[in-house]
Amino acid sequence: MSANDRQINRFNQMNDLLPNQLNENTELISTALQYLSKSGYQQVETPIIEDSDLFARKGGGELMGLVCTFSDARGQRVSLRPEFTSSIIRLYIEQNNKQDSETKWSYAGPVFRYRSYGQMVLEQFTQVGGEVIGDQEANTDSELICTAYNGLKKLGVKNPKITIGDAKSLSKFFNTFEISNPAKQFIKSNLGNIRSGITDQKQLVELAIESGLTDEEGSATGSDSGSKALLKLEELSKDQINKPLGRRTPTEIITRLESKGSVVNDKNEFSRAVDFASKLVAINGDSNNSLDSADQLISIAGLGSKFFDPLKSLLLDLENKGLPIENLSLDFGMVRGISYYTGMIFELTSGNDSISLGGGGRYDKLAANLGGTNSNALGFAYNIDAISEAIK
Repeated sequence: MSANDRQINRFNQMNDLLPNQLNENTELISTALQYLSKSGYQQVETPIIEDSDLFARKGGGELMGLVCTFSDARGQRVSLRPEFTSSIIRLYIEQNNKQDSETKWSYAGPVFRYRSYGQMVLEQFTQVGGEVIGDQEANTDSELICTAYNGLKKLGVKNPKITIGDAKSLSKFFNTFEISNPAKQFIKSNLGNIRSGITDQKQLVELAIESGLTDEEGSATGSDSGSKALLKLEELSKDQINKPLGRRTPTEIITRLESKGSVVNDKNEFSRAVDFASKLVAINGDSNNSLDSADQLISIAGLGSKFFDPLKSLLLDLENKGLPIENLSLDFGMVRGISYYTGMIFELTSGNDSISLGGGGRYDKLAANLGGTNSNALGFAYNIDAISEAIK
């Protein structure tokens, strides 16, 4: 059989939708958009293809490793959108930020990401979501989480669950250790491996020594070994992008870190940071017990009793807004991937099922990273395909 005679099948991991499934998905999308409209969101539409730099600037090698990127006929690097948030913020900036003090936009459409199934496979799925830009209210975080939670119930998800993390506290935590930015990024990039047991503390310290972040004697290292460390960090960052959790590219991260000068780390201080980080990311479960455990760890680290006050205030707001506390859990090791998050982050699931139905968080620096002015912002997205499976 010649190449011209072979049967051409659909692209692997792309789905054809027959009438019944298409009708179900269309109804879910319509219900979600109507719900968001009643919640004050106005629908907008953005292109499926964007300039690749849009997603590179968003921040993180992990996201760029999931993006389908190619050159168009003019030789420009373009990408199929892996999510909507970058495009929504781009649109907001192109409107010269001349929106109201608070802009609430919704969206719906297909997104495309590479996933690892032994080999990298391009997947398509549908997202519906909402973004709040220029928010000024202190309780916007809790309002967004409640909107996302109640929307799942509108879509027919029984007993939805929310897991909350805190990117801001994690950053504050690392800033208390006298280690370099490459060292902090090195540890952060391995949080998932530490938590899953793929890498233990001893192995991570040995890897840091091998990469030049510190040395056997525990003395600080200067810029020469710092260059070696940065190369190793780039290698590790690229390793992380194949993980299915789905923000600046590895190259951008390395360039930024190099611009900050020498890499200086004391082995004992680095080991202490790894030790405390390992203990922090292991804390997860119901909110009360998790907060108690986190408070104890922070106290031992000497970081003060008010370290988690913003998170505690958020939990109180959620309870006051009627979100069932038994459906809420905390996860101090949550790494949703997209590292531009600057505050709360959350994941949506159904009952005892660990499959993600969506999620979101706060990303106050994204507009500035994409060339606009500083704008507070937060948002979330549903995975319509996952929700469709969950309610069957």
